[in-house]
Amino acid sequence: MNLRQLQYFKTIAELEHYTRAAEQLYVSQSNLSHSIKELEDELNVQLFVRKGRNVQLTKYGELFLPYVSQALDLLDNGVQCVNNYVNPDTGSVIVSGFPSLSEFIPEVVVRYLSETNRVGVHVQFNQSADYETLKKQLKAGDIDLAFCTQIEDNAIGCAPIGEHQLVLLAPEDSPYEEGETVDLSILDGQPFVAFNHNCELRYFTDELFEKLDIHPKITMETAQDVLIYGMVAAKQGLAIAPKPIGGTPYRLKELKIANEIPNRRVYVAWNKVRYMPPAAAYLRDFILKKGMIFDQFFERRDERRRMKIQEY
Repeated sequence: MNLRQLQYFKTIAELEHYTRAAEQLYVSQSNLSHSIKELEDELNVQLFVRKGRNVQLTKYGELFLPYVSQALDLLDNGVQCVNNYVNPDTGSVIVSGFPSLSEFIPEVVVRYLSETNRVGVHVQFNQSADYETLKKQLKAGDIDLAFCTQIEDNAIGCAPIGEHQLVLLAPEDSPYEEGETVDLSILDGQPFVAFNHNCELRYFTDELFEKLDIHPKITMETAQDVLIYGMVAAKQGLAIAPKPIGGTPYRLKELKIANEIPNRRVYVAWNKVRYMPPAAAYLRDFILKKGMIFDQFFERRDERRRMKIQEY
């Protein structure tokens, strides 16, 4: 039994005529008859009986037809799914990244769709604060692209797209002015809200505090930026975090750090050794062509804000 025999069987059952079925299938009537005879011999039943110039299903053919139809429909769906997946204009892309980039990633995708007119592309967004999780997902093929810090692995390709400034967050009733520059020595012995050890940023701040001989009192830990904001707003301590992309969060003050610490470099990452669907490859290439697209995001955002102020 093969796929061609099943397709022949279904077509004859629908048309109830060998000649018309042969014309529709672009095969000779003799080949069609021979294939059905082989199928009947394999099943050890008669599937059709003559009725004048037409044919009709036997009771065995009637029993068999729903299963054949379901199987062929399922295969058609599978073929369509694969075609959609690999089509650069309608395929699927799975994107993930750090929570601190959650407002940046959708804008990149919207910019891509609008500038390339590939509006049929389906994009799935995930997020993870865990650097190792993103690395494993990329290597396993669970995601196509990741926005994160640089991943050191021979199987992973990375390209820089910009820098993310680190800031100190304080509750709104703190004695500091919004945007004030402060030395991290103010954290010594004070309550501090930290990222947990699933986050690469936690190891950075631990090393930084050790270098500066600062010993904050960690009150709470989390992997999510938005929870950091809430904890600081609830006066559980200050926090070092990537600059909030959407602006200073509610009931918080954003302070600049006087100490010389590097900005967090942001990369787009992909798997170099696994097959990448064209839709994902086109999005990656668009990002690479744009260069420092994360820095451009801030420039575009600031320009929109200036224009909005001018309107008033």
